Amino acid sequence: MSGNFNNHSTSVNKMQPLVSIGVPVYNGEQYLEECLNSILIQTYQNWECVIIDNFSTDNTNAIASEFVKKDNRFKLFKNDRLLPVMENWNMAFSKVSDKSDYFKIMPADDWIFNTYLEKFVDLMENYPKIGVCSSYRIDGLRVRGNGLDFYYGNIFSGQKIIQDELLMYIDVTGSGNTVLFRYSNLKELEHFPQIFSSETLHGDTDLTYNVLVNSDFGFLFEVLSYTRRHETSITNQVANKLHTAICFRDNQMMKYKNIINDFEPEYNYLRMNYAVLYFKKITRFDFNALKWHNKNLHNKITFGEILHSLYMNYFVNKIRGKKRYRNF
Repeated sequence: MSGNFNNHSTSVNKMQPLVSIGVPVYNGEQYLEECLNSILIQTYQNWECVIIDNFSTDNTNAIASEFVKKDNRFKLFKNDRLLPVMENWNMAFSKVSDKSDYFKIMPADDWIFNTYLEKFVDLMENYPKIGVCSSYRIDGLRVRGNGLDFYYGNIFSGQKIIQDELLMYIDVTGSGNTVLFRYSNLKELEHFPQIFSSETLHGDTDLTYNVLVNSDFGFLFEVLSYTRRHETSITNQVANKLHTAICFRDNQMMKYKNIINDFEPEYNYLRMNYAVLYFKKITRFDFNALKWHNKNLHNKITFGEILHSLYMNYFVNKIRGKKRYRNF
């Protein structure tokens, strides 16, 4: 950690709940300044920002150090080796204050609008049963976060959110940058303080579901965050090429099948699509993807499922209409 510290402690700050922000970054010189500036200009004042430089080889550390010099609410740590993504996110969480009331992860190529913290904290302070709060977001060139009815208010059952997302009726939990967690709910998790699972690239959504199964969900019907999509992102480099989302959905549906209405027909439809994808990977000799799915899918695809799906795929899609799953 480095830098000259300025004192930002005020009576107002002491009255406000502490929000901790973890910014994991690897070779992020292109976007890091924009990310950290969006934190610096927040209308809400009582926050800390822990920057974890994941053994970068560019100017990341120098950029982060400048913010540490500007404001003592920024703290900088550098790993002595390159960590996997989710392990680095857990490293960020391990460095935040245990006095925190709220926590968010913020990938270094994303940013938040200046009223993000103020509005999120206000809603969660007024409704203590909210474990996770989200909002609309700009995701690349699109506004996402659709599916909830504004006229039902801002508070929703966490288990209902899990069910409806896995059934693909809604898309509201967002990217890692979108959500804010209540710290006390994170402390109740089985694997605390390792809150992000290393078994999936979708550790942010996995964490959200783990919290929501025992808490309510808050939603703000306005755009308050930005998720960047670019060629060097993990999403483009790994997730899209390997089609990891369908594996994650399969594993999560099995995990939460007891809270999903009409689980069997929906899960059978997912498996049919998955088997067709698996067959395409075989015919294209995409052995890297096949190896990844064989390792990470809990309920393995069988040869019988592939044959059945190839036979049924055309007829089922005719009956059900346009396929909802568009990841392959």
